[in-house]
Amino acid sequence: MIWWIAQPSRARSEGFAIDALQEQHEWLRDVEWTVGKGGSLSANFKMERLGRLIPLTISYPRFFPDMPPQVFPREEIRLSSHQWGTGGELCLEYRPDNWDPAFTGAMMIESAHRLLQGEEPAQGVAARVESAHATTVGQDIRGFRMRFLLTDDFADAVSSLDICRPVELELSEKAIASHWVAVPRRLGPEDAALWSAGPNVALFRRRKGFVVRMGAGVKATIRTEYDLVKVIAETIGHEGLLEVVRGSEEDAVVLVECDGDFHLMWLPSGRGPREMLAYTTVKAPSSANRLPGAYDRLASASVGIVGCGSVGSKIAASLARAGLSRFVLVDGDVLFPDNLVRNDLDWRSVGLNKPDAVAKRIREIRPSANVTVRRLVLGGQESSLSTDSALVDVGGSDLIIDATADPQIFNLCASVARSEKKMLVWGEVFAGGIGGFVVRLRPDIEPAPHAARRQLLRWCDDRGRPMPLGEEVQYGLALDESPPLIADDADVSVIAAHMTRMTLDALTRQETAFPHPAYAVGLKAEWIFEAPFDTWPISLVPEGEWGPQKDDNAEAELAALAKQLFPDTGKGEAE
Repeated sequence: MIWWIAQPSRARSEGFAIDALQEQHEWLRDVEWTVGKGGSLSANFKMERLGRLIPLTISYPRFFPDMPPQVFPREEIRLSSHQWGTGGELCLEYRPDNWDPAFTGAMMIESAHRLLQGEEPAQGVAARVESAHATTVGQDIRGFRMRFLLTDDFADAVSSLDICRPVELELSEKAIASHWVAVPRRLGPEDAALWSAGPNVALFRRRKGFVVRMGAGVKATIRTEYDLVKVIAETIGHEGLLEVVRGSEEDAVVLVECDGDFHLMWLPSGRGPREMLAYTTVKAPSSANRLPGAYDRLASASVGIVGCGSVGSKIAASLARAGLSRFVLVDGDVLFPDNLVRNDLDWRSVGLNKPDAVAKRIREIRPSANVTVRRLVLGGQESSLSTDSALVDVGGSDLIIDATADPQIFNLCASVARSEKKMLVWGEVFAGGIGGFVVRLRPDIEPAPHAARRQLLRWCDDRGRPMPLGEEVQYGLALDESPPLIADDADVSVIAAHMTRMTLDALTRQETAFPHPAYAVGLKAEWIFEAPFDTWPISLVPEGEWGPQKDDNAEAELAALAKQLFPDTGKGEAE
């Protein structure tokens, strides 16, 4: 809806206010109203400043009066330091961050006059008008495609270098979303580095070159990239540096530090100094711990995830972000395009075995992670040796996660958890996205896994409503021709997040934050759930033994077994 058609009285009052302003001040002249394409309303006018007339336009936006009008020059000129680029709108006192619908276009024009008068109070006299608001880093750099990410620790390392002494530099650069982002990787020779980054930057392409620290007095002489090249040659007196860069068969980079300012340039191989491309330096904020202190324990913890589908992939990524560094991933499936509607992975992983793809995802988040991949289906048509080996890997983890919603695989995970006395987390997303359940079992505190599952099923039966089919199981059914009941990515994400939360609680806390070991979480008003987010805590009674199964008369039976297997051992000793 065109605002001035819906609010003609407001439009008329805008015209009256600007006409009144023109009558009061000689600096405002020649106001002419226009209606542009699509019904946009604007007014052209001229502003007299120090003997010259500046043609300007005030344009009313589609959502006026809830958004402020824009004032900008009608020519491609730079009028002010408070302007969104050449020919762009002026940044005035009234902006989207402080706009009030009671403000008027006449007030915007007055504000533009105050700005230009403040920056040039008299002919040839320049003055500074302080900004009334601060921009974010994202606003400052959004127009620059080549970026150099500067960290505090790297800047400190450069500040300790000798003045005018070139030092070997290695960067890592990634090309993503039509942008090039370079980050420091190493300062100094490879065999005697003065500073080096963490493993995360090793994921990207390497660029080599030099860093030079200049004296503070050089800063004022730098205006262009070519000035930097001249400064290097003149100040260092080391033409050889430029010759090395120019003559390199590979692309090279030169980083110049001048009194805290960093200038990074890229010289494509075989080109001269005038063709150097400049990066925009982006100062990274100081490092801050964004995770609870208890999460430090995750660095030495390990988790075995059985099932790397929609639930397992999300859990793995979340745990990596939380700081977990050791994973065992088990899955025999392949990622197909249809899986992408709910998986944490994307098209780059289509066609890979799911555990390989999830391992890659983990390392993208935490490059130092130690990930063991087992590409097999537990309980499927696999060799017994491979299955046993995978179960040994899973059982060696501190906590086991069953993310398959498969009863047969659950039995195997439960057996390993019970035998090795390892914590077990499992859950299921109910078909149709009505919700799901999550369970966390700790050895000798909650019931043994098989007993816990029996109690969970009994809890549902006691309410006269059997547990709904799990989403993954639903896909394997062919009972009729009706379409499967689908859970979407949001439904899966909720249950995966709850399973992750229980995992983190089990690995990082001495006292659990969960008063119950199991919860049924509703996402729709179906089954036992009365409304979305209706949650039912489930109490489980300790039952069954944790630990390897043993014969009641294990010692005697073991002696008999030894005699059966090694019948000659006892005879030899007797003789």
